[in-house]
Amino acid sequence: MNKKIRYRKIRGINRRKRLINEWGEQYKALDLDRLQQTRHDYVKLWVRPWSDSLLMINSVPAEPSGELKTLLIANLLKIYQSWQTTLQQLDEPYYLATWLFEQRISYSQVLCTIEGSLDFSNVFEPVESQPEDGIKSSSHYNEQTAQFLDGYQWTLYRFIQFYNLSDPDEVANMQGIEDSRLIRKQILGDTEYQAVEADKVWVLD
Repeated sequence: MNKKIRYRKIRGINRRKRLINEWGEQYKALDLDRLQQTRHDYVKLWVRPWSDSLLMINSVPAEPSGELKTLLIANLLKIYQSWQTTLQQLDEPYYLATWLFEQRISYSQVLCTIEGSLDFSNVFEPVESQPEDGIKSSSHYNEQTAQFLDGYQWTLYRFIQFYNLSDPDEVANMQGIEDSRLIRKQILGDTEYQAVEADKVWVLD
């Protein structure tokens, strides 16, 4: 039986606000020399405690909310805009995107490549129809974040995870998942998987 995950309250809000702003300043400059070598780059919320969440067992930090959420969105889009300005100086095609996750906003990121568009069809799937209000229907949209989210064309997708149905541990991890999130069963190679909607994500590209 799975142990229930506990969400830890975020303490030291003013310090977290400062760290998020410092993170945005640090990563808004795209390193073109490195990009020419690696052909891609990305940035996530590398700010504690959220950057430590993968190391935690049965306890994860609460997602950014209030002012922390607003600052995260503001800095994500600051990075996006700065990278876009830099990439426009290149004499070659590029792909630039921001992923804004609905439930786990701390997983959001900015990414780019200079090898054309990336194929995320095995991770993201389109929803049946886009919300009439677009990004305004997002749980992240409010009076404080509107100034940052408006003015962009966002597209909503499902973020998909696959569970190996022949693996008892993965089957156990599926317990408690709502039926509405079970999308389909799919054969990959010789193995049957259950496709599950893990989250929804707004994509700006």
